[in-house]
Amino acid sequence: MNLKTALEHLNEKNIHCIDIAEISFHFKDTSVIISRLYEHSIAEQLGDILLRISEHFVYLTKGLTQMPYEVFVPVFEDKSQRNEEFLQDHNGYFDYWGLYFESEKQHQVMVYSLEERRLNHEDLFLLE
Repeated sequence: MNLKTALEHLNEKNIHCIDIAEISFHFKDTSVIISRLYEHSIAEQLGDILLRISEHFVYLTKGLTQMPYEVFVPVFEDKSQRNEEFLQDHNGYFDYWGLYFESEKQHQVMVYSLEERRLNHEDLFLLE
């Protein structure tokens, strides 16, 4: 049973709607944190997100030279994009991801563009 089917089954048995607000995967070298975009978005998109991580792994690790210690999915350029209708139609999970790398001086925050397959240095204190 996949996550979407399990969540649907759980909701059928409850009077209150149950959803996942955020899910985290903690691996040996990195953590992946996925935030909810719209109702049931994590359950619907989890398989595709994990597939994209594997497809973009070389880029996310700076050409296999440095593993980010955290990957945040998704990151938005503009907060006005965060309305449910836009997110469902556009599927913002596959635009930008936030990556945190260890650095000698401080933690390095980068934003990865899935479309461009490129890491961008950003001055961000908090990624939502």
